Amino acid sequence: MFPTVGNQAYVFLWCVLGGMIIAFIYDIFRIRRKTIKAGNLIVYFEDFIYWILVALVLFAVVYVSNDGEIRGYLFIGALIGIILYSLLLSRIIMTVFIFTLKLIYRVFRTLCIILFFPIKVLFRILKIPAKIIYNGLRMVFGKAHRITKAKLSSFYTWKKRFKNIIKKI
Repeated sequence: MFPTVGNQAYVFLWCVLGGMIIAFIYDIFRIRRKTIKAGNLIVYFEDFIYWILVALVLFAVVYVSNDGEIRGYLFIGALIGIILYSLLLSRIIMTVFIFTLKLIYRVFRTLCIILFFPIKVLFRILKIPAKIIYNGLRMVFGKAHRITKAKLSSFYTWKKRFKNIIKKI
């Protein structure tokens, strides 16, 4: 079966859409990298995942639109889709997503502050009796330590005296 011009245009537009999807996935990874800093190993793993997703998207586009037949204009369509997305939508998508993530973070942080405020107040209230108890126990155990140390030193003195008496006998 010979491909018609209409069929080729259909396949080409699917590839343009596939290129735009690839660029969108790349923007998602860029947004994640801008919001959450990660080490090199995680970045390498993300790049590997990205290329697997790109291969799957291109495979799905070629399979759905052209029954798996690879043509040269498919790659040109994908490249045009990537360029169109980068020029027209990338900046808008990045701005909206980053703003949304920052807004969600601020709301979550504010909710945490509101929810933990009573606990913070309770800790400040309980801090005063806890400090009094701590200082009292420290004073008691400090005295016990000093008394024990003094008794031990007198024990060692008696031990030396006893040894001296035994030696004399």
